[in-house]
Amino acid sequence: MARNVVVALFVALLVGACGSGGDKLSGAKASYVAQVDPICRDLQGQVGDLGSDPGKQAAAIEGAVNKIKAVKKPSEDSERADLFIASLTNTYLSLQDVDQSRQVNDSTRAATALTGAQANAKKAAAAAKLYGMKDCAQPL
Repeated sequence: MARNVVVALFVALLVGACGSGGDKLSGAKASYVAQVDPICRDLQGQVGDLGSDPGKQAAAIEGAVNKIKAVKKPSEDSERADLFIASLTNTYLSLQDVDQSRQVNDSTRAATALTGAQANAKKAAAAAKLYGMKDCAQPL
């Protein structure tokens, strides 16, 4: 009986390991990633240090979000793709707030908005990584 439990535990661990992170993407999900990751790769080159030029960065991220939204999402894992898009959207909205706050010399509001932008950028990268993206999983 103990031997059966050990074997069952081993099989469960093996099956769990096979289903984790190393899966190859296929079908519609792979096609989506193949279209979205290059948008993120291009965006990475435009952003630089988050908050260094928030107006320009917000515009670049907004443009990337619009391009990503134009790509048809597959039904599989669409919630994660939605989370990625929402977090990226919140990043550029926070950067717009940073820019506006700096224009009126409100350094406290600008600092709070920058912290929000950084947190949202991390959320976007984490969601992209869980989805299986490579370039979009790199933090801004």
